[in-house]
Amino acid sequence: MEKFWAGGFLYNPKNNSILLHKRDSNTKFNPNSWAFFGGLNEGAEKPVDCFVREINEEIGIKFKTEEVITLYDYFNEEFQTHRFVFYALSEKIKSEFVLNEGEDFDWVSIDQLDKYVLTEKTERDLKFFIKNKK
Repeated sequence: MEKFWAGGFLYNPKNNSILLHKRDSNTKFNPNSWAFFGGLNEGAEKPVDCFVREINEEIGIKFKTEEVITLYDYFNEEFQTHRFVFYALSEKIKSEFVLNEGEDFDWVSIDQLDKYVLTEKTERDLKFFIKNKK
């Protein structure tokens, strides 16, 4: 099966915030930047299953695939892989998650995103989300 990337974020519509992941300095790509949770698929995994697995591995939360909302997908020229972006609704507070990968994670108000160093793709995808959210 061809490799693809699947990832995304949690969205709290009550306070208009997004749960993002801060990459640590040990990572090859986008060190110390804020990004989505996610990673490459394993085996014959479907994109949504990859996202569900990755977010569980990274912060210890399990979603059913029917709880996951597709934002969009496109071919990532830089890495020559398909990129699938998802999100799920959550009102959990930070202390209900457990960080298993990366340097940090936090709820970020959509109004405060410009104060964070986001990866290029994260910023692009969040602009799409903000423009298209209901």
